[in-house]
Amino acid sequence: MEKLRHQVFWPSLLLLAAGLLYTLTGGEAAVLSLNKFLRSSIQALQVPLSYSAVGALVLCLLIAVSPLGRVKIGGAGAQTELTTWQYFSIALCTTVAVGILFWATAEPLYHLKSPPTSLGLSPGTEGAKVFAMSTLLQHWTFIPYSLYAIPSVLFALAFYNLGRPFRLSSCLYPLLGERSEGFIGTLVDSVCLFALVAGMAASLGAGILSLGGGVQYLLGIPGGQWLWIGLGVTVVASFVLSAISGLDKGVRILSDFNTKVFLCMLLFIALLGPGGDRVATTVEGFIDFVIHLVPRGLLWSFDSSDSWQLEWPLFYWTNWLAWAPMTGLFLGRISKGYTVRQMMFFTLILPSLFVIFWMGILGGSALCLESQTGTLIPILEYSGPESVIYAIFHHMPLGGLMATIFVVGVFISYVTAADSNTLAMAGLCWSGVSTENPNPPNSLKILWGCLVGVLSLVMICNTGIDGVKALSNLGGIPALFFEGACGLSLFLLMKKSYEEDTDSVIQGKIKQRPH
Repeated sequence: MEKLRHQVFWPSLLLLAAGLLYTLTGGEAAVLSLNKFLRSSIQALQVPLSYSAVGALVLCLLIAVSPLGRVKIGGAGAQTELTTWQYFSIALCTTVAVGILFWATAEPLYHLKSPPTSLGLSPGTEGAKVFAMSTLLQHWTFIPYSLYAIPSVLFALAFYNLGRPFRLSSCLYPLLGERSEGFIGTLVDSVCLFALVAGMAASLGAGILSLGGGVQYLLGIPGGQWLWIGLGVTVVASFVLSAISGLDKGVRILSDFNTKVFLCMLLFIALLGPGGDRVATTVEGFIDFVIHLVPRGLLWSFDSSDSWQLEWPLFYWTNWLAWAPMTGLFLGRISKGYTVRQMMFFTLILPSLFVIFWMGILGGSALCLESQTGTLIPILEYSGPESVIYAIFHHMPLGGLMATIFVVGVFISYVTAADSNTLAMAGLCWSGVSTENPNPPNSLKILWGCLVGVLSLVMICNTGIDGVKALSNLGGIPALFFEGACGLSLFLLMKKSYEEDTDSVIQGKIKQRPH
């Protein structure tokens, strides 16, 4: 363990252990006090959070059309390690985790029954329905993928073209120079490691709740803590074993299978799901999303006294930010041989388009079925968000089969996302990772995987969905500052690409530094 980065490993581990102990001893009171602190912090940071979210999308579009977009990751002669299908499927599956499965049908119902008061929309009306679809697309498409794309592109350039170490702090080299490897760099790596563990634990919590709802629906097994623990142990064991097997045998195979499961579910629900005005709702929602992307993204449309933005968009921005650093580390690592412009296409544009179709079909089905029957909102209120999708399946032919496929999809989705991030977390603690030796020790993968599982189970067993939301916010707040620094670094590279020859900005030959 002489290559263990102690200054990164121990602070994150001890801080997470302290948080776990605090939650165990404090119970619901501890989470309530944590939520109060997080709410006040997010309220104080709502301007930088919202401007970072919209600014990330603008920056990605500018980079894609700039001279920097022509730069090939790894240099002019670099060869890709993944086919375009493999690259897209990994980019999609390692970012969505279980989110689009858990929230696609539940979230629009929340917006339908409780739209923000500052917009003057009446609950349950046609206007609220369009707003619900528009908001679903705003939260899940171009903005989150832009937040992921910025550190992904920046790390790929730093690691492969500039020969910087396998560290998140390498992303700050264009901004800080050699200082990115000193105290500031170590602090960045440690904070981002902490942020991702919290974000992964939150996502696992949502996955366990969704799996629990499926098991109850299919087998009639009573829900509760023992079911959640059993499911949590199974999921953690699966993604840790997959991470140990490496990229070729783990993430690549799982992502390919997972994407095909997604496509099968889309086709099935599109053909056999609730009818009505699903297509019209999606189209109207998309138009509303495009028109109001900037004013709603920057919170201009909402009164400061309205709490809606704290509970929804700002909650999501912190959640995406918690995942962004490690997602960037992993996606940047697998992008060798692709140009920056191609990276933007495969990690931002294509996944966003896929999610638009996904949310249109699943979210539209939920909104239309609620308009027709009025049964889903009561289920949401009394049985929780994890039960909504299974209620929709109940109204479909072959609903039991579809529910089974959905449960498999939830399981594989989280395993795929957690697999890639476990590899990234372990690599961040290990100074021996390089282009020639990309895999960190299995012991680190096992440790971080188990910690994510324990943290998630403690939170959902004590506090349910409130604990999941607290974990999401906890990881995203410190990651906000890293994302901002990454955006500035990438902007500087883009600016130089206009002023100088591109090869002088980003060297075309790999120069791996000693570690």
